Amino acid sequence: MGRFLCTANRSSHRPGLWPRNRPPRCRQRGLTLLEALLATAVLLIVVTAVMSALSAGTAQSQEARRGVSATLACEMLMARITGVNSAEFSTDEEWFRHFTDPITGGGWDGHVESTGDIRAGRETALPLLPTGYQAFSLHVDTNRRLHMIPSPISAAISGVEVAVESRDGNRSLTRIVRFLPLPRALAEVSQ
Repeated sequence: MGRFLCTANRSSHRPGLWPRNRPPRCRQRGLTLLEALLATAVLLIVVTAVMSALSAGTAQSQEARRGVSATLACEMLMARITGVNSAEFSTDEEWFRHFTDPITGGGWDGHVESTGDIRAGRETALPLLPTGYQAFSLHVDTNRRLHMIPSPISAAISGVEVAVESRDGNRSLTRIVRFLPLPRALAEVSQ
């Protein structure tokens, strides 16, 4: 009886109500073609929406991972640049030149680590960073600055502004800027 739904029960059939040669009218249960097409269309829309959301989430996750890697690579390079011992310099000019001279003159200004060549240090003998850090390039820009502190302190601090930028082609991913004040010991020697 599972497939058919009958409008009348044969056991309650009374003579004369139904002709003997004609069974009661039954209709078959199931889906019509239109109902099946609508159900398929709804399912297709839901699956497409879910797949689009997953795809967008994956793309955003990869972009975030790339941004974090670029920021960490910038921070590592900034640490290498700023991690100098001021006792290594005898004058303030030596200290300034260490940062602001062009890379060809032994300074950091204009230093570039190309895509696929980002190292754990400045020397080429040092190992490369892992693959996740090799998808962009790093660029260093340094400038000598006088940082003015307004009143009530009213002071002028001489130092170097160091900017490290990670780039993907011409597109900037991350830019980190630090101001390094001239160490007090060197400032006192120059006066």
